[in-house]
Amino acid sequence: MAERRLTHAYLLTGPDGEGRRRAVTALCAELMCAEPNAPCGSCQNCRKVFSGVHPDVITVERQTDDKGRLRQELLVGQIRAVTSDAYIAPNEAARKVYVIPEADRMNTEAQNALLKALEEPPGHACFLLCAATADALLPTVRSRCVGPISTQ
Repeated sequence: MAERRLTHAYLLTGPDGEGRRRAVTALCAELMCAEPNAPCGSCQNCRKVFSGVHPDVITVERQTDDKGRLRQELLVGQIRAVTSDAYIAPNEAARKVYVIPEADRMNTEAQNALLKALEEPPGHACFLLCAATADALLPTVRSRCVGPISTQ
C-alpha cells in the first residue's frame, strides 16, 4: 500500500466556478479522509466535507463593510486570525484545512501575514489557496505551495 504524501499548502488556479469548487472539495476530502485510499467518500470525514459541514474545513471569504457591501480585499486581520487559529488543534479530524477561495484578493500585507504560517506550518494545518492565476500572489507565497494546480 502506497503512503499518501500530503503537504501543508496548495495553490489551485483557474477561473472561479464549479470546476474550482469541485477540485477544492475533492482535495479537502483527500486531506481529511481517515482511510488509506482517500478519499473514500463514505467515512464520516468525507461525508462531512462533501456536505460542506466539516468543522475542520474553514473557508476564508471577503467580509462586508458597514453598508453591507462586499469588501474588495481579504483583510490582514482575517489572515492573522486564520494563522492564529491554525495553531489550535483540530476538532474532529487529524488536520485542519483552510480554504481561501479568493487568495488573489489578499493585498501584500495580508499575503505577508500568511507567509509565516506557510514557512513554519503547524503539523496539522493545510492551506488551499485559490486564484485566477498564480501571478496574483507574491513569489514568496507561491514558492511555499505545491502548484499551481490547474482546475480547468
